[in-house]
Amino acid sequence: MRLDRALRADLRVVLRSRPVLLFIGIELVAGAVFVVRRGSGTTPSVLLIWLALALLAFFAWWAGRHRAAVPTRDPFPDSMARSALALVAAAGMVIWGFGISVTAGLLLMVVGMGGWLWSAVRHGGWRGAAARLSRDPRPFLPLLLLIAVPRIVTGGPAFIVGACLALPSGIGQQLLYLAGLFAPLEAVRGRTDVAAVLAALLFGLIHVPFVLDANHGDLLAATANAMLFQAGVGVVACLAFVRHRAVVPIGVAHALAIG
Repeated sequence: MRLDRALRADLRVVLRSRPVLLFIGIELVAGAVFVVRRGSGTTPSVLLIWLALALLAFFAWWAGRHRAAVPTRDPFPDSMARSALALVAAAGMVIWGFGISVTAGLLLMVVGMGGWLWSAVRHGGWRGAAARLSRDPRPFLPLLLLIAVPRIVTGGPAFIVGACLALPSGIGQQLLYLAGLFAPLEAVRGRTDVAAVLAALLFGLIHVPFVLDANHGDLLAATANAMLFQAGVGVVACLAFVRHRAVVPIGVAHALAIG
């Protein structure tokens, strides 16, 4: 199918999804709240973020047209239990990050992650993991170049060093997010849209404490910031993963973005 027809067909499907429409609404509200709290001078920044997310989303979608792309879901045994455990771990991150209770947050994270790993071992979830993690990165090459080239031009060698140092964090975060949270949520009822929106909103919520200082301690502005940007990036990561089930190159893209 031609590129334009395929894109229009997929957009029609996506825009009929209530969870996706809800997420778009949240993005619009977050953008409006951010501008109100931080001043009208931030309007160009909000528009630029949306433009950048749309561009990244297109290249994430485009990866699925490569002949090496693998869009088929991998088997995910015990998905209900692992979804619940992933949500427990995410709740722990939120409780810890917001300073509600470090002890309770750490305990929930240990219980959630430990239980998830125990379930994976118990149900043979590690079989074929090496093959899944080493899938062909070529479908994501345009996305990687889109992120890396401008950063190399502006940052030079310092960016390359920073990106290399960020690789463990970028790949690790996407393993936790995509394989640990999104994939089991998707496997529970097969609703990719519901899983992507829920995972992205949690991803944004977890990042609120990290952007609080940048928003001068304004919790509402920080929440809008995280929903506007980090949650948007979370949805794009889910889209990329759905089009080609390869976590590692998506983690590399994450590292290039934060390097």
